[in-house]
Amino acid sequence: MSKAFRVRPPRTLAFSRRRRAAAIPFVALLSAGCASSSGSDGPSEGADGQVTAAREAGECVRGVVVSEGVDIAPRTWVDPADGPRVELLGTMAGNVRLLTGTTVRACGPGLTPGGELEVTEVEVVEVDGMPATLGVLRDEGTDGWSVEPLGSGEATGLRAVSGDLRRAAGTVVWVAGPIESGRLSVRSYGVLEGWR
Repeated sequence: MSKAFRVRPPRTLAFSRRRRAAAIPFVALLSAGCASSSGSDGPSEGADGQVTAAREAGECVRGVVVSEGVDIAPRTWVDPADGPRVELLGTMAGNVRLLTGTTVRACGPGLTPGGELEVTEVEVVEVDGMPATLGVLRDEGTDGWSVEPLGSGEATGLRAVSGDLRRAAGTVVWVAGPIESGRLSVRSYGVLEGWR
């Protein structure tokens, strides 16, 4: 039986002027307690052995996604096993936030002077110690199911796709499980509603 996770975008909080004024010092306190730092594991080779252009010219970091803050001031970090946390910036950081708890490789053009990374590309590499992948779920008809990567690369064939996961065809998902006969046998997955 597969573990299923449905991730919905966070709700926006409406604040009165009084509540907004009270929230600003709280957000500043949260921000002051989080130091920016850098960490990278360098360029990565894709499935075809080619280093992608974004990774070749930039910076990559691999680690567990951590989310902090509140809806009005969310922060997304990658926490590498062997180095300091790296805060993610840019429009894609909100998408990476949906991957909280998974191990990812996030890449961008380079680190800022403050040690943050403007993420332009992300891949899920591991969930709960199992190999994982991120992409759009596709029904391949007689060939079964696959996950088409969001960037470059080949689709990952899937086995043991549950009915609930099948209903997410055409949606961005992550799937995790052991590789059996060249296909990923789905043990857990997440449907990423709100991925932009």
